[in-house]
Amino acid sequence: MNAISQKAKPYFVAAVLFVLLSVVYCFPVLKGEKIIAADSVQPRAAVQEGVDYFERTGNRTFWTNSMFSGMPNYQIGAGQTFSEKITAPVLKILRWGHHNQIFILLFYFIAFFALMRSFGVNVWLSIVGALSVGFSSYFFIIIAASHNGKTTSIIYMTMVLVGMMLIFKKKYLLGAIIVMLSLLAGLIIHPQMTYYVGLLIGLVFLAQVYIHATEKRIKDLLIGTVIFALAFVVGVGTESGRIFANAEYAKETMRGGHSELVKATDATHKTKGLDLDYATAWSYGVDESMTFLIPNFMGGSSHYNLGENSNTYKALIDNRVPRNSARDFVAQVPTYWGTQPFTAGPVYMGAIVMFLFVLSLFVVKGPYKWALLAATLFSVLLSWGHNFMWFTKLFFDYFPMYNKFRAVSSILVVAEITIPLLGFLAIKAIMDKQVEKKMVLKYIQWSAGITGGLCLLLALFGGALCSFSSPNDAQVFAQLPGWLSKAIVEDRASMLRSDAFRSFLFVMLGTALLWFFVKEKVKLQWFIAILGVLILVDMWQVDKRFFNDDSFSPERSMKDAFAMQPYEKMILDSDKDPNFRVLNLTTNTFNEARTSYYLKSVGGYSAAKLRRYQDLIERHISRMNMGVLNMLNTKYIIVNDNSGKPFPQRNPDAFGNAWFVDSLKVVATPNEESDALNTANLRTTAVLDKQFADFTKNFVPGHVSDAKIYLTKYTPEYIEYESSSAKDATAVFSEIYYPYGWKAYIDGQAVEHFRVNYMLRALNIPAGEHHIRFEFRPDSIKKGDTIALISLGIFGLTILGGIGYWIWKKRRKVVGL
Repeated sequence: MNAISQKAKPYFVAAVLFVLLSVVYCFPVLKGEKIIAADSVQPRAAVQEGVDYFERTGNRTFWTNSMFSGMPNYQIGAGQTFSEKITAPVLKILRWGHHNQIFILLFYFIAFFALMRSFGVNVWLSIVGALSVGFSSYFFIIIAASHNGKTTSIIYMTMVLVGMMLIFKKKYLLGAIIVMLSLLAGLIIHPQMTYYVGLLIGLVFLAQVYIHATEKRIKDLLIGTVIFALAFVVGVGTESGRIFANAEYAKETMRGGHSELVKATDATHKTKGLDLDYATAWSYGVDESMTFLIPNFMGGSSHYNLGENSNTYKALIDNRVPRNSARDFVAQVPTYWGTQPFTAGPVYMGAIVMFLFVLSLFVVKGPYKWALLAATLFSVLLSWGHNFMWFTKLFFDYFPMYNKFRAVSSILVVAEITIPLLGFLAIKAIMDKQVEKKMVLKYIQWSAGITGGLCLLLALFGGALCSFSSPNDAQVFAQLPGWLSKAIVEDRASMLRSDAFRSFLFVMLGTALLWFFVKEKVKLQWFIAILGVLILVDMWQVDKRFFNDDSFSPERSMKDAFAMQPYEKMILDSDKDPNFRVLNLTTNTFNEARTSYYLKSVGGYSAAKLRRYQDLIERHISRMNMGVLNMLNTKYIIVNDNSGKPFPQRNPDAFGNAWFVDSLKVVATPNEESDALNTANLRTTAVLDKQFADFTKNFVPGHVSDAKIYLTKYTPEYIEYESSSAKDATAVFSEIYYPYGWKAYIDGQAVEHFRVNYMLRALNIPAGEHHIRFEFRPDSIKKGDTIALISLGIFGLTILGGIGYWIWKKRRKVVGL
């Protein structure tokens, strides 16, 4: 019993420490406060129509009309497959605390602790290793930004790697269950993070292949590979409903390929995924990578709090700016001078961690080193995006699915895992005496010289080596007087010098500690404890710059964010049409979803808009093409009144929910179809691409004075109309055309509908009175859900089989067999 308690002791300490640090760092959560970031408001507003519909009817829907005039909501979460209903209780447990910052931190630490242990790092040292990874600045910045999907996918995909490592250590059942559970919980939450960490898993798997092959353990390799592959397939299979739907949806979005419209930049920037310029807008600078070692090397963030000891504050006071105004200004200063459009903070991995990483290049041996180093290099080089375009374009053109993701700097999450892991594998190698002491001491000197030397060089001569100017400065500084711009640049230089000295100090402290440990002047337990304190102090201070108590707001602030505005009440009280749209010009129209909370918006917030709708935005809506806005049934345009408050202007020319047209115009190319929206009378004419020309055969519409069509019932998943016409007619609906899932019925009989006006649905309706119904019933959901149910069955049998095997072994042990 005593041996068991001693073995459990470090795990108990780890649990207590992880909980304590999470609670202390995010203490405002215990006071009921929340993070009210744009990315916490946007997702909630985006799904509200689906949430309201579920509360009213008990039905889930996979379509919403609340954003971008209508789109599938596969990626914003209001729909639910049958398999998801079954797994809901399990997912509720696995994702418990998904929106609670305390639990996000706790799960970070647990996942990274498990990762360290799976690579054989000492259990006490793994505690420090978990903190070194978990406190990496980007992992905290995305919490402050409410990017909860990213945090969840990072956590669970890390656990997939842990599961794989356990499988190859012959802990087959435990490893397989971890892999399957982790994929169920984190696979589709944020596909980009899943993909990036998946690349790391692939490289570590190759290391396993090499290790087993060179050790001639082919049987173990085959068994491990088969079990991991089966666990992975089953885990992925549990989310097949979503995967099938998203794969189908992706083909129609900005991520699925270049616009069908021919553009001048197509020769160099046309890809099978996102436009290259769009995907690489957030590219980490080559020199910006110095932030791994020196946090404020590139000025911190685009809205940094300089405080009252800054040159900027002094300049404001010297120029007679009131102190209150000066304090407000220095709380949000554009100190960032990198090439990204803006940033909430740097990727800082820790001065001591970077020292250990460099040391690992000398002392760590074997395939794991090369796999983790390769992952690190790929992560850094690909994060440079347009700053290293030939390499980026190589991956965009030839690496599967890589071109589906934007903000390429996000791939640094891989380096944020591998760099600390390699650093702690270096300590493990030293503890295991894998390298002669004399050589270790020499490598420590070299590593300290490289990292500490860089810090000291920049601290002393950074002002001469760096420009401290950004391509964005022309726009930012144009609104500021020269003396203020100069003060900001001086603060940028001061920030670099200060942090360079700071990192130099931590490198020297880490070097001294490791030196004395190798010299056997410091005992192991004290070495680990002091190392943990040093890393924690270093990372805590930097993380608090970008995620601190000020990031939280009272819970009522979230309610205030969704409080109905006067203009919204005015519209909803006066207009009972259930399916009209608004164009909100008082906000960032195509990058905000708040408007969609109560109203159906022509704009919205999504990184995966329908590709054709993005074309409409660029070519027509942003240019206020009223014909296009009218066909989208835009009944209200929100503008600011004389007092600066949002006010709804009624658009009397909106076409309504549906209308009959007098003629159909067939065009040859997407460009012609788009251009025709500028010249055609869309109230009387519908424009068709030639691929739909068959719908004009034997069906010639004409003007019918008494023809009527009107909406009778609206829900997000189905819409009903009544029509009457003395002769055959073509109706156009102010609904977005999406080629997968929408079924059309006339008097209960299935009929084909088609696309007109680049983006809308149309239907040929026979003469007479008819009932028309559109239903959104995606076949991809049904097919994927079948596979998901089979996978869940296999998963369940695996767990039951494992439990049965464990009981059988226990009984055999009891009876002495």
